[in-house]
Amino acid sequence: MYLTGMKKQLPIVRILSVLCLVSLVALPVRAAKLSVVELFTSQGCSSCPPADDLLRELSEKENILALSFSVDYWNYLGWKDIFAKPEFTQRQKDYSRTLSHGGVYTPQMIINGRSAVVGSRRDLVAKYLAAQREIPVAGPDISLAFQEGMINLTIGNGSVNEPATIWLVAYDDKRSVKIKSGELAGQTRDYSNVVRSLKQIGSWIGREVMLSLDPAKVAAEKCDNYAVLVQDKDTGAILSAARVRLGSPS
Repeated sequence: MYLTGMKKQLPIVRILSVLCLVSLVALPVRAAKLSVVELFTSQGCSSCPPADDLLRELSEKENILALSFSVDYWNYLGWKDIFAKPEFTQRQKDYSRTLSHGGVYTPQMIINGRSAVVGSRRDLVAKYLAAQREIPVAGPDISLAFQEGMINLTIGNGSVNEPATIWLVAYDDKRSVKIKSGELAGQTRDYSNVVRSLKQIGSWIGREVMLSLDPAKVAAEKCDNYAVLVQDKDTGAILSAARVRLGSPS
């Protein structure tokens, strides 16, 4: 959706004011070199398709972990997003507080937990990704592999000022949705790297962590891929990230 009648067309994003209350293959990846892009989107938002398309392009890049989080606050517009969960909305609200924003909107991309940008702004997304690749590596190494039906995770030693959150993300490669009502009624939209579950599985305090996780128990349903994020606090800078595809032995 665009605003016309000006010298330039300006993208319109849906904004919801809120009180600030409140990221492969099975081979180990050097975590901090994997940039994490989180898109907050909705099937009920007419401004979101360009950002969804951009996320699909980013998901095809080896050095980027692109994740699509569906929020639920546009469900009242006539279509209930089938991937939306309250905890995804809460994560975006928490980012708003951490990054000192006055509210949440769609489409929004958060890059490495450090920067927020309108999700359809290709120029700004590229700019922030390039800038953050220049930030010195500070996070721990992560080894993530699928072996004998289990997800095996090792987070190496490192230096940290306070405990960092370890997140486990379960997501599907691609999902197609026929949207029957709302602003995108009649469209069939394809979504990439659709997050289905986000769970805190522990804290990292600078010492090595080794975990063996059963996929059936750490997500509501079996997904194509899993990722681990080591993040300052809950929604601060992402220190490290790694991903693994279920069924791909190391």
